[in-house]
Amino acid sequence: MNEIKSLEHATLKVPYEVFNKRYRNAQRVLDVEARQVTTSVSDIDSATKKGATAGEIDSLLGGMVEKLTTMKRKASEAIAEEVQAAFVCKKRLEHLKEQAEALADPNAPQAKTQMNQWRKVRLDRMLVDYFLRNGYYESANKLADARGLRDLTNVDIYAAAAEVEAELVARRTARCLQWCADNRSKLRKLNSTMEFKIRIQEFIELVREDKRLEAVRYAKKHFSTYEEGQLEDIQHCMGMLAFPKDTDVEPYHSLLGAWRWGALVAQFRWEHARLLHPARLPALPVALQLGLAALNTPYPLHTARTTHTHTHHTQYTHYRRTRGCPKVRGMEGMECREQCTK
Repeated sequence: MNEIKSLEHATLKVPYEVFNKRYRNAQRVLDVEARQVTTSVSDIDSATKKGATAGEIDSLLGGMVEKLTTMKRKASEAIAEEVQAAFVCKKRLEHLKEQAEALADPNAPQAKTQMNQWRKVRLDRMLVDYFLRNGYYESANKLADARGLRDLTNVDIYAAAAEVEAELVARRTARCLQWCADNRSKLRKLNSTMEFKIRIQEFIELVREDKRLEAVRYAKKHFSTYEEGQLEDIQHCMGMLAFPKDTDVEPYHSLLGAWRWGALVAQFRWEHARLLHPARLPALPVALQLGLAALNTPYPLHTARTTHTHTHHTQYTHYRRTRGCPKVRGMEGMECREQCTK
């Protein structure tokens, strides 16, 4: 059970967070549509009391029917998304229960076979997760499709992240800013600087294009308020306005470097993983490190004693040689000690 809790926490956490987010979004959308329908009902009621004509009432009813149709369509879409998210949660829970059942009764006839099969599936899941968190999206998709693991992995969630990364590689920031806006509350809790770095880069691109007046307006709009630790970066940006775009003066030369786009891609990949996974490292390297550490633990007692005796004798011989003992060469063990103490 400890193994499940330590390595499989994100397996359930990620789909649950997706389900919770879809539920809240659906609730928000349906509340807006319900208010519009309520407004239409009030308009019809007011028109009836004022003695409106049949044509006016018919027009108002048509508008209300259209709003009800829209509300029904959006409700159906929201329910379908929630059902899909709930199905993923259920499937992953059933997958984890297979291991728990095998561990609960290890003497069952099929327990060992079932456990080995489950571990093979988990290894494939770890590989997919490792590929996703390091940007190898195509490899992750191919492995997930080949093993039938799409519902047990986060390949569909990372598909949106891959699109944002592609936009950043193409030096476009709109999609990343939209992602930051959609996850602003969570990013703020993590003390993320992703949105601030994107704003800095947009300012730099304006300076690179010699649109300095527009850059000043941009700075007034987005840098008028700042958090602790951001003032120095803002000052460096404003200092760029006094230098040409091909300057060799630091730190302005570094700020204008093309390498910053690659750094933004790496930071986005890191921030996206932080939103989904509580652990800093993927499960694969963690399990690999634990396994390699465990391989060095068991060894025969006789071998341990022999190794210890040989090491002790070697260290003692080296000690005597460094002090000019003429009788060490060709002597062994206690014989050397006896001769050297005379």
